Amino acid sequence: MTRGARTPSTSNSAGVIADRLRASIRDGKLLPGTRLVQEKLAAELKVSRIPLREALHALAAEGLIELQPQRGMVVAELSHGEIAELFELRLQMEPHLAEEIVRGCRDRDIDELQDLADEMRRQGADAASRASLNYEFHRRVYALSEQRLTLRFVDQLLHLVEPYSRRWARSGDDLERIDDEHQQMVDVLRDRDAAALRRVITAHVEGARDHVMAAHRGK
Repeated sequence: MTRGARTPSTSNSAGVIADRLRASIRDGKLLPGTRLVQEKLAAELKVSRIPLREALHALAAEGLIELQPQRGMVVAELSHGEIAELFELRLQMEPHLAEEIVRGCRDRDIDELQDLADEMRRQGADAASRASLNYEFHRRVYALSEQRLTLRFVDQLLHLVEPYSRRWARSGDDLERIDDEHQQMVDVLRDRDAAALRRVITAHVEGARDHVMAAHRGK
């Protein structure tokens, strides 16, 4: 490469921009109903308009943002019934990964998950920190299954539901139970017990559903 030649900026690619926007929605920096002005976003993210537009269209295809008449693009705001539907989809997909998760799990994976579970417990009711850690914990657990297509849909569901999970997490309600269930997942993985993992995942998603739905109903 000749001196002065520049390599393409990966931070300005549509894929990287989409990841940054997903994280902002998941972490509560962009709340449901927030209007997304492309000029403002481009300036804040320090990115070009064309890849930003591509990223926004990708998030729209995933259901994370939507185009509204006279408002333009906004962060999707889901109804009570739609949130319930998300959790039903999670229950149909996540527990069924248990056998493949156990098959793909190594000791070092368990150690990494233990570190994440411990850090979540230390964070307590810090909703912003818990959102990132909780997503990373579940993403890593499910990634052990190596079910690429299923993982794509599960990841989309986790991003869609997280803004509503944050509303519950801010209340600090029942966080000890959640931390205990994360620990149970690590423990049954250490035992390589797929049936127990399936039961823990099911109980975990059902518990989250009940609390998130109650929080959304009382907002």
